[in-house]
Amino acid sequence: MVYLDTGCLVKLYYPEPENPTVIAAVAGEVIVFTPLHELEMVAAMQLKIFRGEAKPEQAVAAIELVRHDLVAGKLLEARVNWPGVFSAAVRLAQDHAAAIGCRSLDILHCALATMAGTTMFLSSDKRQFALARGQGLPVRSI
Repeated sequence: MVYLDTGCLVKLYYPEPENPTVIAAVAGEVIVFTPLHELEMVAAMQLKIFRGEAKPEQAVAAIELVRHDLVAGKLLEARVNWPGVFSAAVRLAQDHAAAIGCRSLDILHCALATMAGTTMFLSSDKRQFALARGQGLPVRSI
């Protein structure tokens, strides 16, 4: 199972320069999907509208593609033990945030990826990538 940070997840569903790289990296893989992904995906698409980078119908289409892939099983909704995730995230923040400069949502993604037992973590964020590598996740930078 592959875990994508939100930046990479958006690249699967909305045209961006790194689309081919992300698509190739996840070809044939099941992708972990959490409520945090859903929140960040919706927020990212709304920000694209706000910035004039997307039209509302494009944002709706991207979110519909996500829903379609959930039903088709390409995205696997992870069962999340939120208290456990937040406890793990607090430990990660304590152990790594001062040295790496990672943000809380990046830390949450790394904690979720670890608890989901992912086989690969994809990120386009250098600090998040460093955190994931530092906690022993198999990583790939996009």
